[in-house]
Amino acid sequence: MQCPSCSSVDLTAFYSVAATPVTCAAVFETTEDARAVPMGRVELMFCNCCTLIFNALFDSVLAEIGARYESSQAASAHFSQFARSLSRSWVDRHALAGKTVLEIGCGHGEFLRLMLGDGAARAIGLDPLASSAACHVDPAFVGLSVRSQRFDDLTLDVAADAAVCRHTLEHVPNVNGFLMLLAEWARRGRDRVVLFEVPAAERVLSEAAFWDVYYEHCSYFTVESLGRAFRLAGFKVERIERAYGDQYLILEATVGVDRVDSLGADFERLKSDCFDFGKRADQAIRQCDNGLRALAATGQPIVLWQGASKTVGFLSALAQCGLVHSAIDLSAQRQGKFLPGGGLAVHAPEQLQYIDPQYVVLMNPVYFDEVQASLDHLGVAARLLTVNELCAGELGRVLSR
Repeated sequence: MQCPSCSSVDLTAFYSVAATPVTCAAVFETTEDARAVPMGRVELMFCNCCTLIFNALFDSVLAEIGARYESSQAASAHFSQFARSLSRSWVDRHALAGKTVLEIGCGHGEFLRLMLGDGAARAIGLDPLASSAACHVDPAFVGLSVRSQRFDDLTLDVAADAAVCRHTLEHVPNVNGFLMLLAEWARRGRDRVVLFEVPAAERVLSEAAFWDVYYEHCSYFTVESLGRAFRLAGFKVERIERAYGDQYLILEATVGVDRVDSLGADFERLKSDCFDFGKRADQAIRQCDNGLRALAATGQPIVLWQGASKTVGFLSALAQCGLVHSAIDLSAQRQGKFLPGGGLAVHAPEQLQYIDPQYVVLMNPVYFDEVQASLDHLGVAARLLTVNELCAGELGRVLSR
């Protein structure tokens, strides 16, 4: 077994999940289909040479079976504002007005449409899971082209001034191979820049956020491991920063020589954080089980706000997942569908008026104000709690506020 970034065999295991759906982002038409999703195992490893965290038991073939994603967060005003701001900053800072942008893992092309609106002249999207509808020419965005294909040796000649890749690298098994290929693409053009966004593993570790460990995520990046991965592949890292409430990492790089520093004090801290994560995650899972039982004692339904990956990861780890009535999601594409694993139903927020829950557990605290405003608008008197509060083991204090 080798690290997918630096090929080291000096690895240490620190957290396991015995069984979790091989897809967390997909939704299904029936509970039967949702429950039939294959289960996979997770064994998180820490690389003692480059600090990358990765799932040593990831199976690409198994993951491909469940690769039906509907992961857009565009329905959230908060997330949409962040995406618009990121698009504007990238176009302005890298002078992409009037130029061509390539996005790897573009989904339906939503972010490329933002970049076109911010001044890019042409946008090319690559995604093997792109729907036929996404690949059709959009008369409102004549500069947009979405192709149902991977970024590989056959797409190295795609001409663009910048390559964008958002929430895709964590799904790539061969980190170094992918980045080496991208570096070759960058060398074939003048002054090409690559712009990446990935989940921040620092937050997952610090919060013991076991619900953010997914089978689809082959790798979990920190500032240290992300920058090192790009440098090892032949990039010069221009900028790395945390964003979106420290939940994401934003990286900007150009092809070129950059120093790969030796591991310093941060290495020991990060390694310690990984080992602590396993113990703290187990404790958080027990506290969540106890918390759900306490909330269910009222006899009224409990619902989770988010019908996507975090909810699937959360329920997969719990013994008391049967106490949850359903999930709520703003995305119309997810409403009326069922989540993999237990087959939990996903509803529109308006259904809360009929479900009449006493508690709504929010899976991502960054949306607290937005969700509370939605509950107030709907006239739903349910108490809004965050998953972090449920895991803290201090439910009595939280409910007495």
